[in-house]
Amino acid sequence: MRKSVAGAALLLMTLGACSAQTTGSPAPAPGGQPAASTETDAVQLVALAKTSTSKSRTVKIDATVDTSGQHVTMTGQGAFGGDSSQMEMQLGTTAGALEMRLLDKVVYLKPPAGAQSRLGTDKPWIKLGGSDDPLSQLIDGGLDQLATQNDPTTFLNQISQGGKITKTEKTTLDGQPATHYTIDVDTAKAKADLPPQLAGAVSPMTVDLWLNGDNLPLQVNAVAGNTYAAKIHYTDWGGKVDVQAPPADQVADLKDLGGH
Repeated sequence: MRKSVAGAALLLMTLGACSAQTTGSPAPAPGGQPAASTETDAVQLVALAKTSTSKSRTVKIDATVDTSGQHVTMTGQGAFGGDSSQMEMQLGTTAGALEMRLLDKVVYLKPPAGAQSRLGTDKPWIKLGGSDDPLSQLIDGGLDQLATQNDPTTFLNQISQGGKITKTEKTTLDGQPATHYTIDVDTAKAKADLPPQLAGAVSPMTVDLWLNGDNLPLQVNAVAGNTYAAKIHYTDWGGKVDVQAPPADQVADLKDLGGH
């Protein structure tokens, strides 16, 4: 049971690395307003976007993922930067609503209502990692991957490997000028950099990427055949992110769950 809980958390969050949600329909950019510069090479495009995201580091996220018959929604915020990474996400799944908080290299997972009894606890939150026991040490390695996969710069790396820009257009999104790039990604070439859920994805994957005038991602759509579709919408780049741990008396340690 412990491994299944940890695996569910890592699976759901890893999906976020390639997810997105549209808000509003893109329209031609108004005359006289600045728009993002247009790149024709995927590697150069990613280099520009990575420079911008590395400076901003914080963002709010609204995402959906459809894969293997599962539909997952995600909303939350994140601050990315190695050991200082923080995330707070609310997830909607077929099993119910979950909440996840990551800070100080510890994940706090709030499973769907009613799951506590099956997990052998009456506390609403479960702590994953952050201890000295072997299970926590194993989980800690996965938490590093979790933070890395949800860092927007990681996704940019993924589409630069085997990616080819096939279309560009000036447009607006969220009321600001943007450049819309369509990128075909050869998943065989990018396999080493893709999250595990896409290891068997149809090649090529089609990615639509919208960058604002500061080359910050506003929206990403990714589709791989009929097996994978994800959308992510980014807002409030550079805004304040403050993730707090749940009250200690509401948290059960994964290693202490009943019967395990």
